Amino acid sequence: MTSQPSTLSAEPPEAEAGPGVQAGPPRVQPGGFFPPPRELRGNLNGWTYPAVFLVAILATFLAAQAALSIDSGEPLLTALHIAATIWVASFLPMISATSRGRSRIRVDGARFATDRGALVVRRSLGYEIALVICFLSPAALCAIYGIGVLTGNLTLRLPIPPWLAITVSVAVLGYLAVYARRPEIRRLVLTPMHIVVPTKTSIGNRVSWTAVERIAVQSRNNSKGTIRIEFPGRRPGRTGTKRIHAEKLSIGAAGTYWLIRFYHEHPEARAELSDDRAVERLRNYRVVDPFPG
Repeated sequence: MTSQPSTLSAEPPEAEAGPGVQAGPPRVQPGGFFPPPRELRGNLNGWTYPAVFLVAILATFLAAQAALSIDSGEPLLTALHIAATIWVASFLPMISATSRGRSRIRVDGARFATDRGALVVRRSLGYEIALVICFLSPAALCAIYGIGVLTGNLTLRLPIPPWLAITVSVAVLGYLAVYARRPEIRRLVLTPMHIVVPTKTSIGNRVSWTAVERIAVQSRNNSKGTIRIEFPGRRPGRTGTKRIHAEKLSIGAAGTYWLIRFYHEHPEARAELSDDRAVERLRNYRVVDPFPG
């Protein structure tokens, strides 16, 4: 079943007539949505329902196993099932956040602000919290299993050496620490000179505005809302590409597309990115082409 996202009206709001009243630049009425590009239209969330159903079934099964293990006399076995249940259940808000990011986003609830002379767009809060839980729960799961087997307090045996489980737990916690200390992993930064895309490392994550040749939406079977930025490659005739998984950002894929496209096509307005003017423009949906100013 296909659901069409609500789009903004292409007609600018009418100005009230009266003496001394000068018509200002047309604006989008607050409380609307960014009009999705063609690649994001249609049934964006068709895969979400079976995914949520399967995750919910698995989480329910693990929760039942945790309840049944209470009388087993093994507290670590119960803790193991609880950690597994939390891990699986953490995928539900992540699926919901990314699904919402591919369709309609209210700017009022988005996370963006001016920080150190640049416009910073962060990931959605629900996705961030769910992602942290998704890291912590498997780390706890592996630690409980490894310690329980080594100490003999856990009778459950899996074809996994306990030392390997503990190593995986430490590695996951280490990655989570790196994730927390590297904000560039989870935010999009626009400066008057560069686009700083969210990457796992800070190497090669900047693209100069003057080098950008094309901005497009990459969508595979309507399951992703990835923004693709193309620029000249190092070799003649080659094209370099940076991809932004914009469905994870708080302004969604459509908002990210219009934001980057506007400042790409309007270099005279890029100075706004260093102060609150860009925030106000984004908050009022004035990065969409039919509504200049």
